[in-house]
Amino acid sequence: MALSIGALEPGELVLVTIALVGLIPVAARYTSDAKWFAVGYCCLVVGAIATNAEALFLGDLLNVVEHGVGLMGSGLAFAYATYRRRKDLQDQSTDSLADDHGTGATEA
Repeated sequence: MALSIGALEPGELVLVTIALVGLIPVAARYTSDAKWFAVGYCCLVVGAIATNAEALFLGDLLNVVEHGVGLMGSGLAFAYATYRRRKDLQDQSTDSLADDHGTGATEA
């Protein structure tokens, strides 16, 4: 483990640069409906940063962060985000079908 910038691989530097630049549209288009997608992307950014930082210091700890937070965290966040989105779309579809057939709630 070398404590110099030369220890970083060019491909990993490109990865973290793209990940950090990608935060701009994620932050700009953030909505409460998409919060779990944003969490998943942020986990990927943390993983990309940890990948680069582990070459400089705390290699074993940052390797755990890279895989635990970066990869597993993003996978869980994206899985939950798609589950919630699918459930919301199904609920909207059910509500619109009920309204089309006149069985939905009516206003008094």
